[in-house]
Parts: sequence; structure tokens; C-alpha cells
Amino acid sequence: MTEPTPTLLKAPDAFARLSPDAAKEAWAYSLGLQAVLWGMQWVKAGEAFRMFSRPLPDGSDRSPFDPLPHAINQWGHARELLDADTRLIETPNTETLYSIIVLDLADGPVVVEHPDFAGRYFRSSIWDLHSDTHTISQLQDGDAPPPCAIVRTGWDGELPEGLRSIEVRGRYLQVAPHIAVEGVDDLAAVHELQAGLRVVPLDRWPAGDLLAEGAAMRPIRRPGTSTPDDLLFFEELCETLKDLTVRDDEGGFARQLEAIGVTLHDGFAFDGLDEPTVAGLRRAVLDGQTLAAHKARNLMPLQPGGTWTAGSDLTSLDDWWQRAGVGFGYVWADLGSEILYPMCRADAAGQPLTGATRYRLHFPPGQLPPARYWRISMYDLEGFFVNNPADRYGIGNMAEHLELDPDGGLTIPIQHDRPDGDTAANWLPSPADGFFLAMRLYQPEPRMYDGDYTVPPLEPLP
Repeated sequence: MTEPTPTLLKAPDAFARLSPDAAKEAWAYSLGLQAVLWGMQWVKAGEAFRMFSRPLPDGSDRSPFDPLPHAINQWGHARELLDADTRLIETPNTETLYSIIVLDLADGPVVVEHPDFAGRYFRSSIWDLHSDTHTISQLQDGDAPPPCAIVRTGWDGELPEGLRSIEVRGRYLQVAPHIAVEGVDDLAAVHELQAGLRVVPLDRWPAGDLLAEGAAMRPIRRPGTSTPDDLLFFEELCETLKDLTVRDDEGGFARQLEAIGVTLHDGFAFDGLDEPTVAGLRRAVLDGQTLAAHKARNLMPLQPGGTWTAGSDLTSLDDWWQRAGVGFGYVWADLGSEILYPMCRADAAGQPLTGATRYRLHFPPGQLPPARYWRISMYDLEGFFVNNPADRYGIGNMAEHLELDPDGGLTIPIQHDRPDGDTAANWLPSPADGFFLAMRLYQPEPRMYDGDYTVPPLEPLP
């Protein structure tokens, strides 16, 4: 009778595969790689909050395109729609005005108040340092959402009766309202709504003063740190961990990371690491970023029979690779119930999109994107708008007056040069070289979730 193939190596054979130093390096690499994926989104959030709240340089004026608060606990409001010269964060849009406030909960909970939007689309995305996603929105809360308290995990106070609350794991968070704008003539009305956004400390709510400006965030790298440049990710991760509460079910993993110098409260202990551990971490940082970059490009599968990705909910607590991909590519993700983001990087022939080719995007009659509002935005390969002669960075059913085909369908020419004839009204200009498209579906219909709608492919033209 033939003996079954052993599952495991014999102990001497397994030991002989690696030297002691190589084994330690492999262990550091395996822990470090998972740490990069585990903490990527938090590090990106920490970097973003510091950038958002960084004061303007002395003597400089705020740009009307700038939604950043440039302080802690203060509102920033974009007053005009973003353009290609404003490169604040990847994949922006031109159909909503952004407002942003970065909040510090060190002194206790706060209450967020919204005005009555009277039927206008709005969505306030709430992302904390832990990068959990919460939303106050028209879809969820109505045109006039009730006040909402934001409390940090571990707070043991009492809320006034009937006051809704959102619990976050980070000391810092942002509230980011997106308010629909239907063209330049609509901006003044949106400015009035922005003025109705308020944040009040819970202990002074409802009649108290607005939140006072807070202290600047601690640097994400310790001044004078001994951490070498190629391991600064772990420096930034440890500084970020000081300001968030790790989930109970991830506590065991967090404790294991002490073996590679990653601590929850005491910073990155680089000086106590030996050479094999450092060598493993150097490889882990590079490979972790590469894995995150690949996941960022493949967060959503292609629709069956289509060339656009299927929009889906990209928020995840348990899938660290997906979390890292979202963080590396976009920082945060919205709830799929509020908005979906189908994306397109290849044409109907499977070729990468490029400004060297002319394309046609055709929606048959009755097959326009199934959502209350929709818009297709054009980005370069880094995720930013590109200047073009039409000053148009997207097209959809919000601000543009689209020219329908005689049969009720819609044809959108996508190309670098202005097209001839009547189709120029629906022209979406492309850059001269590579690009990708992102479609935003605001309040999407059920058939987008059910897989009953496929976005048409881009057809290359001769």
C-alpha cells in the first residue's frame, strides 16, 4: 500500500530552508506586509486631514475653488466649481460644491446641523481617522435632516433624548457636504445653504456658540525621528494609531506588530530593530504599496458583457486589501446606497483609452444611466481634470442641456479635438494621451444593484 504524501516537511528539512536571519526577515516581511495593508487607509486619512487643515501661507488669499478649512474645527467652502488647475484630491467632480470641516473630538462630542435643502440633492460624507464611512443625506434623512451628534468610541456621557448619534473610532474626522449645483447661475443659492451648516459642542447645544478653532494636528512624523526614509510609512502609521481606537477583533494582530516596532501608543520603535527585521520591512513597504496600487485599479469587476466596472459598495472593515486599495487610490469611499462609481479604462475592443483615438458613447432610447442624477467625469491617469478648450470636465443630466438623438437616445463623442456638426453639444473632451472615465450615479435605481443595467462601451471610431 502506497504511503500518502506528507502534508508537512520534516522538521530538519523545514529548518534547513532558511538561515536564522532569513527566517526572521521572512517573519518581519509577512507581518510588515499585512501592516501596510491594514493601516494604509488610516495613514492616507492622517495625511489628508493634515493637508486639509494646514493654514494658508501668510499673505495668500483663499481660492474660490478651495473647499479646505485650513484649520481644525472650522468650515471651508468651495465657492466655485473645481477646474483643472485645482489639484486637491483625486477624482473630483464639477456637479457639487464641496464643503469640509475637520473636527477634533478631544474635548467631547459635537452636534452637526444642516439647513433645509428643499428638494436639492445633498450628501454629507463623514469619514474619521479610522476611515469608517457614515452619511447624513437626503436619501437617508430627508430634505431637512435633524441634528446629529458625533461621539468617539469610549465616550460614556448621555445624549439629549431623541438626538441621533454617530460613533467614530478616530479623534479626528471630517464632515464633507456635497451640494448639487445646476450651473454657474445656481451658485448663489448653494452659498446660502453652505452658510446654514453648523457644528456646536454637545455641552453647549442647542443654543451655544459654534465650535472654536482647534489646535493644529500633531506632525505625522515625530520631529527628529530616527526612522529612515524608506520606512517612514511605519512612522506615520504609529503616529496615526495614537489617535484612533483599534477594533477589538484586530487587537491580537496589533499586539503581534510590536515584534516589528509598530505600537499603538508609543510610536515606531525603529531603534530596537535588528538588521533582518529592517530588511523584511523594507521589502514589505514596497510590496504593500504595489498590492494597494493593483487593488486600486481593480476594486470593482467589469460588468458582465461590458467595459465599465460594476458600481458597488467599496466600504469595508474586514477586507484589508480592499481597504488599502481604496486608501491608496482614493483615500475614502462612499456608501453604495448613496452613490455608485462605475469606471472605464478600456474601449469595446479592449484597448486602453487614449486621446489619440476618437470614441462614441451611445445610450439607446430608454437606457440612460438609472439614477436621479448622473455624470461622467474625464480624468488623466493620475485622477485629475485636464484643461481643454471647452472648459468641460464631465457631462450628465445636471447642468448640461444634452442634445438627444431623434429616437430619444443619447450619443456622446469623446475625443481630444472638437467634433464637427451637431454632436459638439455633447462633446466630452479627452486629454492628448491616456485617460479614464468615472460615472457618478447619485441615488441609483435598484437595477444598478441587481445587475439589470449595463453601461454601454466606448466604441472606437476610424
